[in-house]
Amino acid sequence: MRKVTVRLPATMTCIGPGIRALGLALSLYATIEISERSDHQLIVDTAGEGAGHYSIGLRHPVVLGLMRVFQQAERAPLGVHIRVTSQIPVASGLGAEAAFWVAGIIGGSNLLGLSLSRQEILKLSAQIAPKPDHAISALLGGLSSAVQQADQLIYRALPIRAFPLVVVTPDIDDYPESNTPPETIPWSDAAHNLSRVPLLLEGFRTGDLPLISAMLDDRILQPRLNTRIPGYQHVRETARLAGALGVTLSGSGPSLIAFAPHHHQQVADAMIAAFGYAGIQARAHVVTIDTQGVVISAVQSS
Repeated sequence: MRKVTVRLPATMTCIGPGIRALGLALSLYATIEISERSDHQLIVDTAGEGAGHYSIGLRHPVVLGLMRVFQQAERAPLGVHIRVTSQIPVASGLGAEAAFWVAGIIGGSNLLGLSLSRQEILKLSAQIAPKPDHAISALLGGLSSAVQQADQLIYRALPIRAFPLVVVTPDIDDYPESNTPPETIPWSDAAHNLSRVPLLLEGFRTGDLPLISAMLDDRILQPRLNTRIPGYQHVRETARLAGALGVTLSGSGPSLIAFAPHHHQQVADAMIAAFGYAGIQARAHVVTIDTQGVVISAVQSS
């Protein structure tokens, strides 16, 4: 009987001006254990973040990823026991659902003995995961970029120096899960964003927090999203007063990422208090950049 354990990090995409171009892996993790069963039962146990968010059955994203692999391999589904333990807040711009999908893809591949390479897993994840930018970032770790060109996935892990970050996730019940960028944008806004990406990359390469923070300004997506977060401007200014150099949305939000050289817990506490002033509960984590990406452990027992 086969068993595979997959650990994947949280991910931040749409980093400032790098809309759908950059992905950053963070040290909050989803750990998924998938065990083959001798019968044909499907059992899903969940714990931690998002334990009650998804259906415990065929609609759970781990199961969806698993079943898609069976479908592509033209193999009948196996009986499996899935245990999900996650630190990643769901529906928050931190890539939880993508991590679950990728874990299912990797788990299904291992249970079927397919022995897919990293390139094959990346390509398959980009094809079938609902948010391929998050999926690729979780697989690679660190800072990454990827594009789909015709039938070829082109990706690179980019140089980065790890440092602590503050992640704050407000509880906003009606926050929209889908946020599509506008179809047309002013040339000046496009130029504004593009001109900042090279220096943003240099900041990540050298760990230059003042440079990173100065290059976070996005004129395309974030102005549309910030208005959906109660107290956003107050939270941002409070974070700066507490020591943060820059604050930006993680992906499409509502999680916020604060870049600070010191006093990270102080920044986190200040942001939570500022959200509380706006009547919004929030949670905070002080994390670092994950440079490892996916970790897979597969065993076979009699």
